[in-house]
Amino acid sequence: MLPSWVLVVLVVCGVVRVTFSEPQKISAEQCRVLLQQLTTRVEKLEKAREDRGKSQVAFSASLVTAEQETHHGPFDNDTALVFKRVTTNIGNAYNPDTGVFTAPVKGLYYVRFTGAVGNSGTLNAALLKNGENMFAIYDSRGPHGSSSNSMALVLEEGDRLWVVLWPRRSIFDRTQLSTFSGFLVFPM
Repeated sequence: MLPSWVLVVLVVCGVVRVTFSEPQKISAEQCRVLLQQLTTRVEKLEKAREDRGKSQVAFSASLVTAEQETHHGPFDNDTALVFKRVTTNIGNAYNPDTGVFTAPVKGLYYVRFTGAVGNSGTLNAALLKNGENMFAIYDSRGPHGSSSNSMALVLEEGDRLWVVLWPRRSIFDRTQLSTFSGFLVFPM
């Protein structure tokens, strides 16, 4: 089935052929050329709209959904943190079930991680990109201290980011004290 805009072009071509005087008639070939030009233009506009939708990416999530103080750790092994309470997820690139952000498009992203020290008294956690440490936070002031770090990262489409808590460390959250956020600055 033809899209409605194609039908409009065909009707217009037919009307133009009928209404113009003999010297101004549009030939079938001219109508085909016009139709091809319009088709190309519409395809470009649809692609631009699709790309613009992909370039609208922003997320922000906190560690827990509960209002009460919740501690995680200390654990014996590296532990991926899953930030469950999603405040913003434009583009749906952050997965609150896994704690992983997956870049939907190549571009420059700004990413930030903030953590509050849990009951172990020391917080040491890192942001990983495809398993590689990009940056970390550290605080040893005791429970309820906090630390934050951020970075601009060039990500390829499909690159994955997540936060890991290192062994024998802890983190806590209450009403969005420990957060993981990011957004696309511009596509590349």
